[in-house]
Amino acid sequence: MLQNIDRDLVPMKAHYFLYNAATGPIVPFLPTIAKQLGFSATLVGTIYSVLPISGLISKPLFGGLADKFKLHKVFFLIFQVVLTLAFFSISYIPNTDRNANITLICDNNIAFLQICPEKQFSKETLNNVLVNDVLDKHTKSVCQLTCQGPSHGYMEVSDRNVSKYEKFKFDGIFDMYQDLPLKDCVEVKIRTIQDDSVHPPVCGNRMRTWCTVNCNQIFVSLNNLLKEAKKLNSDAEVYTHRFYLFLSAAIVSWVGMAVVVSIGDAICFDLLGYERRKDYGKQKMWGSIGFGIFGISAGYLVDVFSKGQNEKNYDCIFYIMLIAMILDFIASATLRKKNSECNRDEPSLLWELLNVAKEGRVLVFGWWCIGAGMCTGVIWNFLFWYTEDLMTSTWVKTLQGFLTGIQCFLGELPFNFLSGSVLKKLGHVNVMSLVLLVYAIRFMAYSIISNPWLFLILELLHGPSFGLCWPTMVSYGDKVTPSGTKATMQGFVGAIFEGIGVSSGSFICGWLIDTYGGATAFRVFSVGALLWLSAFWTMELILRKFKANPVHQGHNHLANYANPDDAILMTISQELQTY
Repeated sequence: MLQNIDRDLVPMKAHYFLYNAATGPIVPFLPTIAKQLGFSATLVGTIYSVLPISGLISKPLFGGLADKFKLHKVFFLIFQVVLTLAFFSISYIPNTDRNANITLICDNNIAFLQICPEKQFSKETLNNVLVNDVLDKHTKSVCQLTCQGPSHGYMEVSDRNVSKYEKFKFDGIFDMYQDLPLKDCVEVKIRTIQDDSVHPPVCGNRMRTWCTVNCNQIFVSLNNLLKEAKKLNSDAEVYTHRFYLFLSAAIVSWVGMAVVVSIGDAICFDLLGYERRKDYGKQKMWGSIGFGIFGISAGYLVDVFSKGQNEKNYDCIFYIMLIAMILDFIASATLRKKNSECNRDEPSLLWELLNVAKEGRVLVFGWWCIGAGMCTGVIWNFLFWYTEDLMTSTWVKTLQGFLTGIQCFLGELPFNFLSGSVLKKLGHVNVMSLVLLVYAIRFMAYSIISNPWLFLILELLHGPSFGLCWPTMVSYGDKVTPSGTKATMQGFVGAIFEGIGVSSGSFICGWLIDTYGGATAFRVFSVGALLWLSAFWTMELILRKFKANPVHQGHNHLANYANPDDAILMTISQELQTY
């Protein structure tokens, strides 16, 4: 059996596995890392509207340079290093300061925090704290307090009385059943103090002092109070600096991924040769395996290493990425690239694009690609964000890891294999309609279900949505394109799907989450997918009614199925993103 293994392809398989093992723990969690850094959903949506464009620019730019100077392997290795450094630098971006200045009042062994807003607490925040937040009321709400010693009175901490302006620290365990609204402020009772031991508050003489408070993220209602109490103006410069650091690292990493993926696929096709081009899927399969395994593991490890901490500790996934990318670099260095012949007399890119874009059926297909890209952008960039808004458990990252695993192993992999028979039986237009319909159902289900653990069942819909989306898009683009313009068509597909669809979908979803909340955002996209589907079918019916001529002689009115691997062969930049 081992004698039948092609040794020249072993490094390629190793690259796909290790590269996805490196990016799998990072890419899905980047939006939630940005959230922890203090960025709003609108800002993250804006970032993810820029990243796909940077990838689209870098693919033809560096791919063309690699072709011109025959530096495919050199660029391949260089951008692996660039990608690794960019990703690893994100781990050094300082987290947002979640401390809030509040008043600690203690009299006759009864202590409480008096939290006052900078302007006025929102009704939703007050309602969650005082009435609705059942989870916080049944959980020990522990916060870290750093206080200035009082000018008068005393408080017992670590078996000694603290006073006379001496700073002291302790963990306060709060009784959320005994919070008390005042005119403008909220008072939350401290049930016990936890320092060297756990004991009730001991104080006297109506002690009053200032403290900074930092609470675990799972206490949503209390954190919302502290957030609205904090003066953010002094953090503006730090916030801006943090944003530009993250944006720069994200753009460089996206450029690195775009170049590594496109040149890596080019090297793979070169090693396979024309006769074995159908074996491309057998090589790429190892990437899905690596992504799925390490995506699941990463979520669990983040939760384990974050135990007892106020924020999620993502350090472990950056070190996983670093080790996997070093091994990938070593494996990639052993690749032996063949010298492929250059194509001569290539037609003008602009002329090809004009010939492709003027066809009515291609324009309708472009409309569908934009809609599918918008829906895909929501899943890629804001599904994890939404689960964190719904879930306050410390195991939220484990859930997100399981979501990644189900998307990969039970969604994309089986439907990539089934896409051939599905397309052949239903036809491309019907499958494209099915993709948008499933996205609409999926988004509506997200907005209705309040328990994010049930999303594990919903992720089975990832197969008939995204799992069918890409093979359908690539193979249909191949079939409706006149001969001689196929490469241009695949570039056109990637540009509108990622550059327009994913970008605009990310921006719109981020704005909707900030303005109306996650549930409303998903409902809007559910209705939007149905409207987009209706417009798509209307345009298709118009084309059929007027008996639109085939886009080129020899092409059928309705596109026939082409094996996804054959269609993917038309472009070396087929992978829009690594998940």
